[in-house]
Amino acid sequence: MNLTQCPYDGAQVDVEISSGASLLLTCAACSAVWERHGAWTARIREPDREKLLTARLHGLTIAPAEPLPMQAVYGA
Repeated sequence: MNLTQCPYDGAQVDVEISSGASLLLTCAACSAVWERHGAWTARIREPDREKLLTARLHGLTIAPAEPLPMQAVYGA
């Protein structure tokens, strides 16, 4: 799975490298967070339902983002 956009709202996810070469993937729009290590990906925080409902009620749409390029991380 290549998680470059949030499955809940389509916003681009922010990527941060954490300990052990894991990646934290965070959606700024709904605050959902996933952890990725190798081929393993797991959600560690659910989306903020209020933010999702507010966006839907106001007719806000988030344009699809370009996929992030894959980069190798060495020495982490």
